[in-house]
Amino acid sequence: MAEDIFPVGEPERLGLGALKIFQAPTIFKFTIDPLLLAAFLQVRPQDTVLDLGTGTGVIPLWLTGYRHVRQVVGLELQSPIVALARRNVTLNQLNDRITILEGDLRAPPPELATRRFDWVISNPPYWSPATHQVPTSPLLAVAKFELTCNLSEVITAAARLCRDRGRVGLIHLPERLTDLLSLMRAARLEPKRLCLVHPKPGTPPHRVLVEGMKGGRPGLKVCKPFFIHGPDGEFTPEMNAVYQGRGLSEEL
Repeated sequence: MAEDIFPVGEPERLGLGALKIFQAPTIFKFTIDPLLLAAFLQVRPQDTVLDLGTGTGVIPLWLTGYRHVRQVVGLELQSPIVALARRNVTLNQLNDRITILEGDLRAPPPELATRRFDWVISNPPYWSPATHQVPTSPLLAVAKFELTCNLSEVITAAARLCRDRGRVGLIHLPERLTDLLSLMRAARLEPKRLCLVHPKPGTPPHRVLVEGMKGGRPGLKVCKPFFIHGPDGEFTPEMNAVYQGRGLSEEL
């Protein structure tokens, strides 16, 4: 169990609804990024969704608990994090809607061999270990840095596991946008929607959200910018709506 490997605190509130989550506060805590990605997706309840590198299961929990998606699979490489994600699914009584698989996206487990999903999504590692100081925690290092997979491998896996005319959703850094779009197009994932996320008005974007369609025609919609905080430093109404479980599509 996860609590036998690293200390897990009491369940915390996940968003402003009924969802809760166990975390390891000193080692591994989720950020706002998976919430933004989950909100960005124009997903329907009947869609099947695969989350590559699911971590502690934040996105599957969010999509099933707040966006009413009926079937989500999360794939995670690190065994202790897999255990924690499964514990979170059980905590929220979502075992009939969420499946957490242990495996490497570069060589997916047998359970995914013949499956193709309506949506394949990922909040992948952002940084090369050559560009930033790598955390001392191996669990955090693998989650944040391209130590076990890089952006090209994530996009290749997403394309392989997505059905024709299905969708892929990603969140990444704006400085990687050229790489992101070119790799997607090379994998037949035509970029269709893009949103830049800013900490507050007057600041450069620090995240980018992209949706692609497998085998789609060219044509990219650039959504209006999304601001996390207003000039007063408080969350914007749009960000509060995200915490309430609503989708960004209503706001963009």
